[in-house]
Amino acid sequence: MFKVLFKILENFAKGGINSWMIHSGLTVVVFSGLDILITEGLDYASNALNGLPSVALQLALLAGIGEFFAIIGGALLTRVALVTAMNGVGLSYKGKPSQ
Repeated sequence: MFKVLFKILENFAKGGINSWMIHSGLTVVVFSGLDILITEGLDYASNALNGLPSVALQLALLAGIGEFFAIIGGALLTRVALVTAMNGVGLSYKGKPSQ
């Protein structure tokens, strides 16, 4: 946690406020685009699910397909938000949790 704080403070001390503002703007654009893409993908899957016969749709809903879409969509949007936020402040993301 302190490494992240010191990295941010070091970036500001080196005059990184300009680059931070530029990266933040790009982060908003990238996140907005990916948010729309994921939302449209979930809408497409939901509409395709509605095309099933009523008995199959009821069985899928009993099995929890609605919760499945909500969990996967939330996880994807959270991941996108975290990665773009880290890139926005100039931190690198290697894809593996630190230990």
